[in-house]
Amino acid sequence: MANRSQQFSVAVHILCFLEFNKEGRTTSELLAMSVNANPAAIRRIMRRLTKAGLIASTLGTNAAIRLAKEATHITLLDVYRATMEDNPEAFVVHKHTNPACPVGSKMPFLLEGVYTKVQSTIENELSGVTIYSLVKDGIIGVD
Repeated sequence: MANRSQQFSVAVHILCFLEFNKEGRTTSELLAMSVNANPAAIRRIMRRLTKAGLIASTLGTNAAIRLAKEATHITLLDVYRATMEDNPEAFVVHKHTNPACPVGSKMPFLLEGVYTKVQSTIENELSGVTIYSLVKDGIIGVD
């Protein structure tokens, strides 16, 4: 599960599951079953979500995972930033092009502005969607 976009999707899945099952006990094994992934991969993503303050867990016999704050206050932008913390840009400009080439010498400059606009649009869209709205509208289907 090395693909960054998959990590984002799985992180959203985990958070939606926690909101949906907030009255129940959730473990990494239960999450792994829902995602259809290895529990170790789930735990790696959970570490990022914990570090970002989105989930909390307890240890021991009755270990459980829960949202660290209300689902209405967790946006997809929060999840995006948690899963992409090492490189939050969706696209990265290759800056070591051939300066003697008429195309290569201009490509970083040409793409920088486009990528900045795309990143801004991505972040704006993600900030408008909460975990609560996904669960409410897409899983439970209640208005």
